[in-house]
Amino acid sequence: MKTSKNFAFTLVEFAIILVVIGLLIGLGATLIGTLTKRTKYTESKEAVKRAVEAFKGYGIRFGYLPPARPIDNYNPSSPDPSFNQVGVNGFDAQGKALLYIVSSELTNNSTDLCSLNSTSLSITDKGQPKNNITFIIISGGLNFNIQTNTAIYPQGQNNVDDFPYDFTRPEEYDDIVEYVSLFELQQQRCSYATSSPSLCTSLEVYLDNNINSYRKSGGTCSSGNLVVLNQIDYLETYIGNNCNNLCGNFTYSNLLSYDANKNCKIRILKQGNSCVPNDY
Repeated sequence: MKTSKNFAFTLVEFAIILVVIGLLIGLGATLIGTLTKRTKYTESKEAVKRAVEAFKGYGIRFGYLPPARPIDNYNPSSPDPSFNQVGVNGFDAQGKALLYIVSSELTNNSTDLCSLNSTSLSITDKGQPKNNITFIIISGGLNFNIQTNTAIYPQGQNNVDDFPYDFTRPEEYDDIVEYVSLFELQQQRCSYATSSPSLCTSLEVYLDNNINSYRKSGGTCSSGNLVVLNQIDYLETYIGNNCNNLCGNFTYSNLLSYDANKNCKIRILKQGNSCVPNDY
């Protein structure tokens, strides 16, 4: 009887252990799913930011922006050719094409944006009208569905789909949207345009000693104080070793806009948790 009691007690313990393991596995699976979604969302935000900086750099460099294809020609598997023109691939982390919308006044290559007083592009951002916009970049977020047309909604708002050109599926809003005003672009372009633009075909980028690693055009993680970029390249800088703790995303055209000396050299300095370009 003593042996039987010990055996029964052992089975109870074993059952409890199995229950605990099951709970831990379920919790782990939920946590992994949440972390994966968060990572994808962060990567898509970085893709949007990289595209914004690329188009800004182009506008600063040339005084106008590339034209966008008609909005009703949006193709989720094929980005607007203008993304390639400014040096980014035009996809978010979900593998869906970003949407580029540009004010028609900014695409006239015979008119410098510094001469403009307004644009015809506007958007409503969480109920607040925003006028004189130069361009907008949109990612469909985790639900693979662009829901933004002329209004940006609070994240998580239910039953939204204002964009009919991929598919219509009203659901929780999770688009990632960034836009640039005319006055923001003029602030950088119009001071840059006071002297002749650089004819650099490559750019020497010198990194602060506190920037411990970098990634060039999505390649392998590297370290060092000098990176040479060609016109199609972009640069990610990290405070930590092994490309940990991202502090900056820069396109060639964005960095070139800081080259006030026109010597094709730029330095990037660590300032707090950010990495900031300066002339060299």
